[in-house]
Amino acid sequence: MPDTKNSFHGIAFFTNLFSTLCLTTLVALAIFVNQSKYIVGGESTHGYKSIDLDIGSWNIACTVVGTAIGILAAIAFSNLDDVLTRRELVNDRGVAAIFLRPLTVKRGLEQVHALQLPLERTILVIFTIATALMSAAMVALFGVHSTTEEIVNPYSSYPLASLNQSFLYNYRDGGVGGAVMARRSSVTGQLSGFLYKAAYILGLKILSNYNPFLEDGTYLPEQGPLGDTLYNVLNTGGVGLNMSSYLQYSGSPRGFNIPAQYEFNELRAAIYSTQVNVSCQNVTSAYTVSTVSVEQITLAWAAKPDGPNISLFEDRKGPKIEYTLAIGSDVSLDPVTAEPIHTLVIPDFPSALVLECTYSGREYLANVSVALPVSPLVINGKLDEGLLLGPIAKQRVANVTHGLLSVGGQGGNLARGFIDTGYNKDGTNNTDMASALEIVMGQVAEAYYSVLRQQIERSNIYRASLGPSYDSELRLYVTVLRLGGAQYGWLAVPGLLFLGSLIGTCRICASRNAVGFEAQDVVKLLCRLHDDRICETTRLNYTGTLAVVTGRTQKIHQEARHDLSSSPKDP
Repeated sequence: MPDTKNSFHGIAFFTNLFSTLCLTTLVALAIFVNQSKYIVGGESTHGYKSIDLDIGSWNIACTVVGTAIGILAAIAFSNLDDVLTRRELVNDRGVAAIFLRPLTVKRGLEQVHALQLPLERTILVIFTIATALMSAAMVALFGVHSTTEEIVNPYSSYPLASLNQSFLYNYRDGGVGGAVMARRSSVTGQLSGFLYKAAYILGLKILSNYNPFLEDGTYLPEQGPLGDTLYNVLNTGGVGLNMSSYLQYSGSPRGFNIPAQYEFNELRAAIYSTQVNVSCQNVTSAYTVSTVSVEQITLAWAAKPDGPNISLFEDRKGPKIEYTLAIGSDVSLDPVTAEPIHTLVIPDFPSALVLECTYSGREYLANVSVALPVSPLVINGKLDEGLLLGPIAKQRVANVTHGLLSVGGQGGNLARGFIDTGYNKDGTNNTDMASALEIVMGQVAEAYYSVLRQQIERSNIYRASLGPSYDSELRLYVTVLRLGGAQYGWLAVPGLLFLGSLIGTCRICASRNAVGFEAQDVVKLLCRLHDDRICETTRLNYTGTLAVVTGRTQKIHQEARHDLSSSPKDP
């Protein structure tokens, strides 16, 4: 009678079951960790949880655990392969002798070479090869990595009309406070230096003397900071995204999630911009210019009926003044349209050039980007047109510009910028002064709206009622130290091993006849087929045939070796 029995294979069953449970837990934890977004360092924020751990030790632990689970799964598959061999041995068809060898990668290659590729055995070979990847999968799914996160802010920018609404920001302790009302903020101080730079660079360009690397060693590119944002040109386009609030964590926002600790990579956005154009017309003939000299002080004023009356003076007391460019300013409103009329007077004593400047423009949805933390904000193009600027928006920039021209004397930093470059330094150039003023005043007007928006378009400020996003959207790409965060494709490795262990558990549970010994154990196989005295500690030798080395045989062999070693050598 063959030694067969309908038995339960306990060790094979429990190794496959334990492997299944371990891999089930592992897959569930991997999904949880990768969805929860655990960040190393910093503080917990909405959407990101902070943990504190030693990165090196943690990654080593992941490697060790992954290796252990891979070994466990390999043992489970080997035990299943042994069960299949034991069952096939009692089958009438028998089993290919190659399957009397334990399941290893080496045996799998030999199967391919011998073209012994039954489906179930081939799948087991694939599962066994996959166990070698378990350590890498464990590190990928649970290790700490530098990963790139895409953060989407759907409330990044607003049209001018919405700036009259209420805005809030979150305190770090969870409280809520009211943000500065942009429409009430003074930005004159930030624009005064910008005005000088714009006038200075334009004066150099008109004289064909502009070079960012000046001969005196001064580096003066158009690129530079304005408020909290670095712009690549002086024409800011009225874009007011507050970049400082995105380069590092500025507080908990609302409407999107952002980690508390990250490294800025790139920013792309569709945000609102305000383009402003200024047009100046020579209206000197419509004005009466008068001068009066008192001692060495000359007073001049330009006036017209029902219009502005602008006065300036020239002081020639003391040392001779070499440069006398002055710019008088006044803003009045059209009584019908309420459009501002910005009147400028450039005296060339005793005469003067009088210009009336008007403002126009509209809002646009602009495509902008920032490539690096030290890179300027670049406007790449216009995506969509918005509303034309109304009278109130124009009045605002006209009044701001008028205030800037009154700071520090007649013409403020605009006149000082032209004087320092030598452009129209004495006010006698009436040819292209109008076009020069149009350019500088347009740049200042756009800069005003940029600074105005920067107070609201910050990462941690939001409208009290979120409502529609006005079609703006910002995508921030940052690098974080994250637990897990690898591609979900790595789940295929533990998932595949889980599937194999689960199938193995079910297959072993199936009640079928099998030989009563471990058929892939060569010792037990020899015991059954060659000599029932053979066990794990039996000593064997081969002298034409495989033989058991008994005590007497071992003694005879030892004496023979002694005789050979003690026999005299031939001379």
